[in-house]
Amino acid sequence: MPQIILYLSHNYQRKMDRSLKNILEEYFKGGTDSFLPHLSINNVVFGYDHPRLKVIVHRVPGQDFWLLPGGYIKYEENLGDAVYRNLKLSGIENVFLRQIRTFGDAFRIAGYTAKEEAQNSKDKDILHWVSRRFVTIVYYGLVKYHQTRLVNGAIFSETKWMDVNNLDNLAGDHASIIVETRKMLVTELQNHPVASSLLPESFTFNELRGLYEAILNRSIDRGTFRRKILKQGIVEQIDKRKDVIGRPSHIFQFNQEIYLKSLADETKFGF
Repeated sequence: MPQIILYLSHNYQRKMDRSLKNILEEYFKGGTDSFLPHLSINNVVFGYDHPRLKVIVHRVPGQDFWLLPGGYIKYEENLGDAVYRNLKLSGIENVFLRQIRTFGDAFRIAGYTAKEEAQNSKDKDILHWVSRRFVTIVYYGLVKYHQTRLVNGAIFSETKWMDVNNLDNLAGDHASIIVETRKMLVTELQNHPVASSLLPESFTFNELRGLYEAILNRSIDRGTFRRKILKQGIVEQIDKRKDVIGRPSHIFQFNQEIYLKSLADETKFGF
């Protein structure tokens, strides 16, 4: 599996230390009239760093809060195309994506605090436009944590992984969006290739169980989990390796045919 790189577009590499004003002017270079008003996109991009489930967040210049990746939709743009365009501008590609729901509380996002940067009518128009009420369409994304390299920059000044159990200093309702998306991931785990999209190509049973525990947000009996998974036949042993204390561990990979069939069948975890 090649390394997935969250990269900087060449248009953005040249300007690593831009102000929020510069970023907004570049994003809205065609004017705010090019975008649908009052409608935005946010993406909850998960990665699994055993035993922790994490999400990608960004920080804009001059602000101390963190944001989920996202953006706005152009009039002539399909929704799916808008999602991938905004993720690419945030430096994110090669991601499994699914739309889950909308968030539209009346006061879900506070206005931008950088209005002092507005030095002309164009700047004021942009800042006014982005400060209005927006209903946001939320997607979740899945990437392989250890095959993903975060790169600071893009349309934000800083990018990092944030533990879903330690959500701190997030803008507006973004913490609530992450919490609700994590809950929905429980159902998604039974119906879509969530586990194979988050785990590396090969993994130990401990890592597999840790992923299920991180998503379900509860402990799972080790023996029950192992028996259930082996009975389903969704993983197959491929090798052994030594763990950190020198004990051999069996290494597994997904049997994709059986795994995908199990997701199509109406089953329950049983552990």
